[in-house]
Amino acid sequence: MKRLYLPKLLLLPALLAGACLSSTVQAQAVPEYAMKASYLYNFMIFADWPGLDAQTQIDGLTLCVLGQDNFGEALNNLEGKNVNGRRLSVIRMNGMAGIKKCQLLFITEQEAPNMQSILKYLADAPVLTVADTPVAAGAAILLSLDGKRLVFDVNIQRAKKVGITLSSKVLQLARSTN
Repeated sequence: MKRLYLPKLLLLPALLAGACLSSTVQAQAVPEYAMKASYLYNFMIFADWPGLDAQTQIDGLTLCVLGQDNFGEALNNLEGKNVNGRRLSVIRMNGMAGIKKCQLLFITEQEAPNMQSILKYLADAPVLTVADTPVAAGAAILLSLDGKRLVFDVNIQRAKKVGITLSSKVLQLARSTN
């Protein structure tokens, strides 16, 4: 598992909700998938889905992982967290059945070659698709490593097509938007 290095002195960008890491000037290794899990959580905080009703308020929001899960405990730690007044649930999936009920769907590298089928199946369902491999072109958000930094690109057309609005905070932090 790769580790990303972040200065402890810095506040993570608004994407990481301004959490202060420490006040010392040492570098700390952050496991890659722990950082990705933080990004996924914050994407959910800074996204608006169409048609969230009273039942969603009760049931909460769902972050799904389609395919082989490399997150381990990093996603388990998100279970039950508050996302804009709603409880977050994390679900691991091995097939496409049920993915339309997810608010955020992370498509793993194993499933990335099936991206076009996944997008076709989702059609206009308001699901924020996120992937971390270039093979998954078409995802609304694509995470990637730039050296030891985690960066992301936003496909605004994909998000708009399914009715999801991403905060300007997310768009400002994106490496690119198209």
